Amino acid sequence: MKWIKKGFICDHNTFDLSWFKKNTMTPLPYRYNENTIRLYLTFCDEENAGRVGYIDLDINNPSKIIGHSKEPVLDVGALGMFDEHGVLPTSLLQEDNKLYMYYSAYQKQVSVPYTIFSGLAVSEDGGNSFKRISIVPILDRTDKELFQRSAIEVLKIDNVYKMWYTSGNGWTENHIKAVPEYDLKYMESKNPAKWNDIKPQLSIPLDEGEYGLTMPQVLFEDGTYKMFYSIRSFSKGYRLGYAESTDGIRFKRLDHLMDIDVSPSGFDSEMVCFGKVFKTSSKTYLFYCGNHYGIGGLGYAELEENK
Repeated sequence: MKWIKKGFICDHNTFDLSWFKKNTMTPLPYRYNENTIRLYLTFCDEENAGRVGYIDLDINNPSKIIGHSKEPVLDVGALGMFDEHGVLPTSLLQEDNKLYMYYSAYQKQVSVPYTIFSGLAVSEDGGNSFKRISIVPILDRTDKELFQRSAIEVLKIDNVYKMWYTSGNGWTENHIKAVPEYDLKYMESKNPAKWNDIKPQLSIPLDEGEYGLTMPQVLFEDGTYKMFYSIRSFSKGYRLGYAESTDGIRFKRLDHLMDIDVSPSGFDSEMVCFGKVFKTSSKTYLFYCGNHYGIGGLGYAELEENK
């Protein structure tokens, strides 16, 4: 999979929004209408608290922004709640004429920097606004996952809801600061909102020199589960990976097939992360964040056609 970088789309300087002054994070593409890709994003304010907004892109030219949210479609949670310091969109599920958004949520801590657990919100107006279905996490801490259960991806296949997510139970140092350690796990449920009592299975463990695997996106094509995800390592920071599975549970890493890396200069010269794929009838796009977890901005690439 050779990805041809098409360039920069936006950063916090693109819009005049009081709640968007720093990072542009976790793009989540959605086919809003025949001509529009709606890209849900986390817009971070001066304190780096993230709120979910969107940009609307021309489906034939994703570098062209044709609209954006003036207010958050999902704001931070109330004081003391698990999502009071930031929300990040990770997966969409359409069901019963509603659009459900799974999201990761930050809460700052004292002895460790933060915890990240997951919530679920629903839109009944076509994706223009979202309302929480609960003020507590749908994916909360467990005895073996004390600090992080986040970056949810959900697919419905044969009336079963399949979830892949980031699982963290410890902290390490990356020569700069304390950072969480996290791998990728799998669960399945009969209910898209009920997950806390289900025992997970390991999908992809950390490899040597890595301390984070996150933001899985899974496509089910021709009987194969194809996962795109982000890899965080001590030597390179964030890069993008790829893996495949026949059962959707255990994945074989094929990271060498994900042919995209940092640029010699520019907004993505140090980091490429949080990538999500979007397919049209003729093209496949990859939206991703650049340097410093997206403070450099958002860009996209296009899959090179097989000759």
